[in-house]
Amino acid sequence: MSPLATRIVEMLRERPRHFAEIAEAHMEVPWREFLQAWAEVRGSAMVGRHEYGLYTIKDSQEDRR
Repeated sequence: MSPLATRIVEMLRERPRHFAEIAEAHMEVPWREFLQAWAEVRGSAMVGRHEYGLYTIKDSQEDRR
């Protein structure tokens, strides 16, 4: 996983977030680079969606269901 994707995952570990909030936190990163990192994060099995559309990191208990 790229360093930027790792930083995004760490943000999501802190608390669930909307895509816009994640993007706004990385405004200094070129858009293409951000989208490539976001694709890495979204493609991983550890990312889920909260019922209100927030992205979150699945906990290990969720993965066992």
